[in-house]
Amino acid sequence: MLKDHGSLPKAILFFDGDCPLCNRVLTFILTHETKKDLLFSPLNASSTVQWREAHPDLPMDEDSVYYFDGSKLYKKSTAVLQLLPKLHWYTLVFRLGWLLPLKLRDRCYDFVARRRKTIFKECIMDPRLAGRMLKGGLD
Repeated sequence: MLKDHGSLPKAILFFDGDCPLCNRVLTFILTHETKKDLLFSPLNASSTVQWREAHPDLPMDEDSVYYFDGSKLYKKSTAVLQLLPKLHWYTLVFRLGWLLPLKLRDRCYDFVARRRKTIFKECIMDPRLAGRMLKGGLD
């Protein structure tokens, strides 16, 4: 269990740590973020398990990306779009995704997600993630 709920970070991105595409997206985020306040956690990490136990009202499965903004948990395409304001202004073009209906956005997300490990073969963790990972118990 997480010890102090009041010390939870404002924003956490939960991702598939074994996914080559996810790791490339993390590199993109680290390169284009405006502040360094976002934390990251692989879905299968003990820190994520502890976070999920502390937040049973925010269900997660191991099949998607999740973005927690400090109060609400977002999934799939909505998680990606909710994360965009944390990036530099020139990524605004990606916000056009909000114009698409949720079902269509999530179908596109699922289409890419099913193929992500065949499109990209090599899974490389960005060294800038050091110190930015959610820790168990937030210690």
